[in-house]
Amino acid sequence: MKILNLSGSPYEIGFSHGEQAKSEVASSITAYEKLFYNNADITWNQAREMGKKHLHAIEKTNVDLIEEMEGLAKGASVDFEDILVLNARSEIVLTQNKTDGCTSFAIMPPKSEYAFLGQTWDWTSAQSKSLIMTKITQQNGPKIHMVTEAGIIGKIGLNEHGLGVCLNALRSNLKSDELPIHLGLREVLNSTDIEEARNKVVDGKLGSSANFLMAQAKGDVHKAINLELSPNKFGEKVTEDSYLYHTNHFCSKAVIDDIGSDNLSTEENSYSRIDRMGELIKNSTKDNITVKEQDIEGWLADHENQPNSICIHKVPGTSDFTDTITVFSVIMNLTNKSMYLKEGQPCQPIDKQRFNF
Repeated sequence: MKILNLSGSPYEIGFSHGEQAKSEVASSITAYEKLFYNNADITWNQAREMGKKHLHAIEKTNVDLIEEMEGLAKGASVDFEDILVLNARSEIVLTQNKTDGCTSFAIMPPKSEYAFLGQTWDWTSAQSKSLIMTKITQQNGPKIHMVTEAGIIGKIGLNEHGLGVCLNALRSNLKSDELPIHLGLREVLNSTDIEEARNKVVDGKLGSSANFLMAQAKGDVHKAINLELSPNKFGEKVTEDSYLYHTNHFCSKAVIDDIGSDNLSTEENSYSRIDRMGELIKNSTKDNITVKEQDIEGWLADHENQPNSICIHKVPGTSDFTDTITVFSVIMNLTNKSMYLKEGQPCQPIDKQRFNF
C-alpha cells in the first residue's frame, strides 16, 4: 500500500494524491466500472451523470472538496467526473444490490486501556490493489491520517484532535442528491470536536444510507457515537465509558419504520458478525478485565461462524470484482493519536504498520 504525504491547498493536496497514485486511481475506475455494470447494469457514462446530481450539495457543504477532487483529476490525468463518480460510488451502487461488509467497534476506558476505535473493511479483491494510506496536512483544517481507495478523498481514519471515524455500509432503496457518504466521512475528519462532526452528517445531510461510528479522546474525556444514517432519519447510540459495535444492517426501529422493511436488504453474515463481535467484547470485559490492543487484534481475526465470520476469506471460484473479502483492518488508539493498519485478512502473518501524529 502506498503511503502518500499530502499538503498545501485543497487543489495541491488533490493533485499530489492523483499524481502519486495515478495507477491506483486507474485501477479504482476499472474496478467500479465493472462492479456498476455487473451488479446494477449501470454504464460508466450513466454513473457520471448520476454523480453530477450531488454537485450542488458538495459545493454547499464545502467548496474545498470540489477543489481537491479537481486537483486529483488533473494529477491522475482523468476527468473530474471520473473522480466525482468514485466519491459518489456508494450512492450509485449501494442503493442497488451490492453492499460493503465491515465490522466496527469503539471501546472506551475504563473498559479498555485506551480509547480505541477500529474495524475490518470487507470489499472486493480487485479493489485491494487500489488502497492507499494518506497523511494529509491541510491549510484550513486538521491533520488527517486516513486509509482510502485511490481517488476517494474521504474514508476511515483519525485526525490530530483524537477524533476518528469508521464506516459500515447500510443498504436501502432510499436515496437523495445530498452529500455522498464518503465526503461526509471527510467532513467528520475535518472537524475538531465529535459534536461538530455529528452535526455535519445527521438530519438528512447524506445522500444514501450508512453507519458512521465515530469516537474522540480529548484530554480525560472520551466519547463514542454510533449513527445509523439515512437520507431521512437517523438512529443514535452514545457512550463515554463503555463500548459500541456495528455491522451492515439497521438496528434503529425508528429508521427501519421510516424506510420500510421492504426497502431494506441485508446479508445473513451481518447478523452473525454483530452477534459475534458483541460476544467477543463482553467476554473480554467481564470480571473488570481491561481490554488491550492485542485483545482487539484477536477480535478482528476471529473465524467463528465461517464463512460468515468477522475475518472473511475468499470463496474459491468467485470473481475478484464481485467477491467480498476482508481487505484490511485498522485499530485507532485515539488517546495516543496513532493508527495500526494491517493489509489483507487480520489472521494472516502480515506485518502491521503504525502511524503517529
